Amino acid sequence: MRLCTPAKVTILLRVVRPRKDGFHDVQGVLVPVSLYDTVEIERLPDKGLSLEVDSPEDLGTRENNLVWLAARAFETATGVPVGATIRLTKRIPSGAGLGGGSANAAATLVACNRLWGEPLEPADLQREAAALGSDIPFFLNPRPARIEGRGERLLRLPRFPHLTLLIVKPDFAIATGEAYRLLAEMRQAREPGPAQAAGPIPALTTMDEVVAALHNDFEPVLFARHAELAEIKARLIAAGALGALLSGTGSALFGIFATAAARAPAAAELARTGRWRVFPCESLSGHAYESEA
Repeated sequence: MRLCTPAKVTILLRVVRPRKDGFHDVQGVLVPVSLYDTVEIERLPDKGLSLEVDSPEDLGTRENNLVWLAARAFETATGVPVGATIRLTKRIPSGAGLGGGSANAAATLVACNRLWGEPLEPADLQREAAALGSDIPFFLNPRPARIEGRGERLLRLPRFPHLTLLIVKPDFAIATGEAYRLLAEMRQAREPGPAQAAGPIPALTTMDEVVAALHNDFEPVLFARHAELAEIKARLIAAGALGALLSGTGSALFGIFATAAARAPAAAELARTGRWRVFPCESLSGHAYESEA
């Protein structure tokens, strides 16, 4: 089974409060986009589990890879040994706030469940996904959605508009835990005041509404730490983006353009710097994990 796994961008992200479980309550809007990794699982019943990774980046040890952890979580939840070779081909940059690893993990859960006779019901898959990571439930059935809780509570947005996007990734990554630590330090250093408010999220049925709603609580603290991020945002706007934003905890940013024709010269201009990776893509109204094999 060979599945394509999409990236996502974060249209809005509010970090509301820390939780007793070590996570944070958040509010936000996630949207899948047409930038893909590939997860291929070859079932080998008489073999153990192996993972092969084709990536331009160092993704660390096998045991820390979310694909490996998802396959092991499926084994634990079902008692079914996963005898398989999993091949992961990476195109989505890591440490970018684009959810590539989370999408890979979700697709691995879906594929294992199909290949081994669907022992897990949808609610079981949601539970296993949430245990693996806050973004992973979103990627079980990727489509525009509001997120709440620590990211595992989802409300679909069926009328979300199509967006023409340009993702720009600098040559450094940002760890999610580090971004949350810096945000907490910034907030603790402020004068005492009211707790962060959880406000209503706009309907987001038009591109104008989406552009007006762009917001990410991590931008002030991460722009202060990495001036290059603010530079990329300014370059996107100067190149014609209607709006631009840091995606998740970064380090990638994205710009929203009126048309693909308006995006093309911006993509060429930012690519010519030689400093950043540039990914033209589109928002997706949904994504189905259909095997290409």
